[in-house]
Amino acid sequence: MKKPTQKRSINFSTDTLDTLDKLAAKKQTTTSELVRGYVEKGLSLEGNREDIDFIASIIRQELMAVYHVEDIKGICDHNTDRLAKMLMKIGKINGAIFFLLIKVLINLANEGSEDDFDQMLSAAVKLGVDYMQKKDFQINSFLQDTGHLRDLAEKL
Repeated sequence: MKKPTQKRSINFSTDTLDTLDKLAAKKQTTTSELVRGYVEKGLSLEGNREDIDFIASIIRQELMAVYHVEDIKGICDHNTDRLAKMLMKIGKINGAIFFLLIKVLINLANEGSEDDFDQMLSAAVKLGVDYMQKKDFQINSFLQDTGHLRDLAEKL
């Protein structure tokens, strides 16, 4: 059974009407049917958006009833503190290794001049900074290219 309809007059730009007419012909329907279909879809989407907002508010409410923001914040703060302490330990040991390596190189490089050693140290620090600026996805291939690593070390 067909639903009762009412006629409305709607104005469109000539470009829009041309586009609608071409699309209707392509879909083998009338322009009126095409416009009605678009209007119904638009109204359906708007109704769904309201439903989604309502459902999202219920989910948010339920989550807040089960998980308290302060508890979640406490867990995150604890883990953040642990990570910060671990990074500080790593930084301290890396600093110690760096200076130990400098001392070892000074002991081994007695035949070179101070300027040579200073240039080598400066180049090594620059390479370290370049390494730290690499993205995670670049690190594995960089470390696996032993020929390139050897070339960089030779330049020191």
